[in-house]
Amino acid sequence: MVKICLISLGCAKNTVDSEAILALFNQEDFKFVTSFEESDCIIINTCGFIFDAKKEGIDTILKAIKYQKRVFVLGCLVERYLEELKESIPEVEMWVKFSDEYQKLPQMLKEAFPSLRIRDTLSFSNRVISTDNYTFYLKISEGCNNFCAFCSIPYIRGRFVSYPLEELVEFSKKKAEEGYKEVVVIGQDPTSYGKDLNGQNINLVTLLKELNKIDGIGFIRCLYLYPEGISDELIELIKSSDKFTHYLDIPIQHASNKILKLMNRRDTKEGMLKLFKKIKKEIPDCILRTTLITGFPGETKKEFEEIKEYIKEIQFNHLGVFTYSREEGTRAYNLPHQVRESTKINRRNEIMTLQADISSKLNKNLVGKEYKAIVTKINYNGTYNVRCGYNAPDEIDGQIILRSNNSYKIGDIINIKISKAYVYDLEAVDSEI
Repeated sequence: MVKICLISLGCAKNTVDSEAILALFNQEDFKFVTSFEESDCIIINTCGFIFDAKKEGIDTILKAIKYQKRVFVLGCLVERYLEELKESIPEVEMWVKFSDEYQKLPQMLKEAFPSLRIRDTLSFSNRVISTDNYTFYLKISEGCNNFCAFCSIPYIRGRFVSYPLEELVEFSKKKAEEGYKEVVVIGQDPTSYGKDLNGQNINLVTLLKELNKIDGIGFIRCLYLYPEGISDELIELIKSSDKFTHYLDIPIQHASNKILKLMNRRDTKEGMLKLFKKIKKEIPDCILRTTLITGFPGETKKEFEEIKEYIKEIQFNHLGVFTYSREEGTRAYNLPHQVRESTKINRRNEIMTLQADISSKLNKNLVGKEYKAIVTKINYNGTYNVRCGYNAPDEIDGQIILRSNNSYKIGDIINIKISKAYVYDLEAVDSEI
């Protein structure tokens, strides 16, 4: 019995990769542990998207090798900096890139663990789910074709590839039969799903309609939607079925046409405004989330003020802000008029202060509203954490605390009424519905 500690850094897409890696091992041959000290082997799945993520990955590797265990490292950081990492951290036993070695991982593990039974093929439809036993991520694609000027993902993960529709649906049916009730659809660019499947007339809506048919699935949520790809058909589908959370995560990155063009985004300020107005008209209770970047090269005070005015006009429920990270190999790396770090941070803080006022106001408007929700945590004081159309997994949004005299289990689907509102969080009670 081998004790494996698997650390998955970065986004939910990395979590799916890590789950597929765990599934390579025969379940009777290994034990999954959570501490470096207890483990025989440490597998670290890294992120290499921005500076902070790279630092976290390197810090985690350096911490792991101190325990003198077998350390295997893979993921985005390795794809970008393999040779430098091998030279500077020779204590790592195995480095695994995406581009030419990812499918070699099973054989590499067989050689590393000759006494264990290792599957021959890495498959994302065969995973050991690491999330709670009511929810799972469904990664529907790999790579990206957008080549946004700030983003290294196409160079790390490669060109966009859709996973087969039949595999995604069958995997989701299997999870529903096992008791999973929530599916979270993810990908670097989910709205491009099916564009590479020539002649098959398949798109994101096609997939979502199939997921909507699955008995047992009570919540379907889509994350990371590219604004340009959100069709009227998609909006209508989300509006028409109570399985779809009325929640849209639409990263816009900026609100200045000048900066959007420099970012190599295909959207315009006016086009996105039209989209958000349409969503609010068709789905009035829709929760909107976005992410922005401050300090992109060429961003002056004028363009920054455009972001602030745009936020005031749209009124996003949830908003995250990244400061621009200058990543070698990307189009923006050598752009002129780089913005000083202190200015990026100050602008980020200014936006978050503005957003706090907006969030507080919008949250107060939710008091008295009723939602279908899923119980995600039982707290020591007798309260519960719940999730509904208001908030996404992994605590990227505010939390909802339920005060109830009823006894619930994690994964129960219940009805709640919002009773109190704070800047980012909500309180709820049982609904009488």
